[in-house]
Amino acid sequence: MRFIILVSLFIQLTVAQIKLQTCLDSELCIDLRECPIYKEYATIGFRYWPAELKKMAKDKICNQEMSSSSGPQQRIISVCCPTVMNSRICGIQAGDRISKGLVAKPFEYPWMALLQDQNGRFVCGGTLISNRYVLTAAHCVKFSGIQTVRLGENDINSEEDCNVLDGEVDCAPPPQNIKVDKTIIHPEHSERRKLNDIALLRLERDAVIGESVRPICLPNRDHLQRVIAPSFLIVSGWGLTDRNESFDVLRYAKVPPVPLTECAPRVQSLITAVRLDDSHVCAGGVNEVDNCAGDSGGPLQYISNTTSKYIQYGIVSFGTKKCGILSEPGVYTKVEHFISWIFSIVKE
Repeated sequence: MRFIILVSLFIQLTVAQIKLQTCLDSELCIDLRECPIYKEYATIGFRYWPAELKKMAKDKICNQEMSSSSGPQQRIISVCCPTVMNSRICGIQAGDRISKGLVAKPFEYPWMALLQDQNGRFVCGGTLISNRYVLTAAHCVKFSGIQTVRLGENDINSEEDCNVLDGEVDCAPPPQNIKVDKTIIHPEHSERRKLNDIALLRLERDAVIGESVRPICLPNRDHLQRVIAPSFLIVSGWGLTDRNESFDVLRYAKVPPVPLTECAPRVQSLITAVRLDDSHVCAGGVNEVDNCAGDSGGPLQYISNTTSKYIQYGIVSFGTKKCGILSEPGVYTKVEHFISWIFSIVKE
């Protein structure tokens, strides 16, 4: 019965010629059924909706697509839904401080987070996605007992991170160490099968947002962003857990995307229990540069062609025993696949 009602709703919404919208900075394009504004009406025939709500829904449609599930095909309608994520300043670096090398300068990648366990060790990376939440990999937090998140760090061994430009010293504020209030692991995470490797950390207090600490943007599923494929991706981190050593200073590397059709057979030949699907993305595997340069749980990101903001494309999940080999790209959790799950948790 629910399926029939939903199909009826979607048909009524798409009968007219609807101009797909591009979401505002304060909105995410998600399944209409997941947006709190419309959620209670999602199982009711569209003609019974309040007139103002019907008009709002039609004016906020940002994407239409057929579901990729194995069950009966449904047309999924996505709408621009208000959110605390993707704020006006998300994904922006301080423009006059950009470096050209592989070693990041202070103020670059200000969404980067370090995850610290109960023994005081930094064990994984993550990204700030709102004032209160950090996005990371499930395998980073499942058994490691993450206690604290550090934001605004560049050089782990330096008390003060500074740039010197034309003789002038420009120093970042001290890093913010914030305790973790709650750990939320995706309920269907499988370490053996490398599925749903995603988790959220709720901080005890809001991060103080500035030029050295600010959230990254999350991908919207709207029609505009879906047709613009990034030509290269960027992985950043301190190298934690991906090798026997780590870097003291934040680093980054450009990596090429690798089609899933090419990546999946290679990965399966090396890890037989793993079957990659549309919740994964692959990148790297050339010139000995891939997620060796990043942290587990850290971001795979790209720069938007339309806004010049950094968008998080993936989460460093796993690789093979050797990094950077041509036939062995790194595997990442595809963030876009989990937008509705993230949205359902991040409320502040």
